[in-house]
Amino acid sequence: MTKNARRATFLIVAVVANFLVTCIILIALIVLWSLVAGALGIAQSTIFPAFVIAFVGSVVLSGFLYSRVIKAIGKRPDLEERFGLTK
Repeated sequence: MTKNARRATFLIVAVVANFLVTCIILIALIVLWSLVAGALGIAQSTIFPAFVIAFVGSVVLSGFLYSRVIKAIGKRPDLEERFGLTK
């Protein structure tokens, strides 16, 4: 596998993983909101603002996690060479 093919594979896997993490966090935040809203007796009409806040929160949190993972990979030169990320 060439260096560019490894780099492309790494980027595709990273994007897919980041998307899945974002979806999981979004679902978890919506479920958490529905449980809290049900326990506190908050009206169901608040789901749209909660969804917007959960979406933004999930994007920010997954971006933070993504950057932490990329920094961890950057600290290991053997992984950079294996994935073809060195220049």
